[in-house]
Amino acid sequence: MDNLENMFRGQEKLARQSTITSIMNSKQKTSTPVKNHMLMLMGFFAEAIENGAKLDYNTQIEMVFKTLSKDFVGFKAAYNLGNKELGLTELMRQMQAYELMINDGVLVQSKGGANLAVAASLGHFRNKKKKQKQ
Repeated sequence: MDNLENMFRGQEKLARQSTITSIMNSKQKTSTPVKNHMLMLMGFFAEAIENGAKLDYNTQIEMVFKTLSKDFVGFKAAYNLGNKELGLTELMRQMQAYELMINDGVLVQSKGGANLAVAASLGHFRNKKKKQKQ
């Protein structure tokens, strides 16, 4: 029975190390929307914690910032100066707003077309507003 427990602990440790390595090797590409990147990282964080990693809030934020593209240098500086303490979901929302701002209000499109639904819904919202004004 002890051998079986040791075997599972070994697998848990390997899974934890693999997940942490995946986080640290993640780099956001300029063509990847920040939302997609953050959702991927949040999945890695959940998996690492499930496998026994002790990732506190500040460690997770540091890991997120280290994986962002150079486009987010200004966001990181503002975040550090403001000494904000946001949850990962709120951080993702603020980074999405920043992403829109630096791209002149244009959504970053991922290659898979994941944001097409967002663009379509925004178009529907704009059309609805126009109809209300008339």
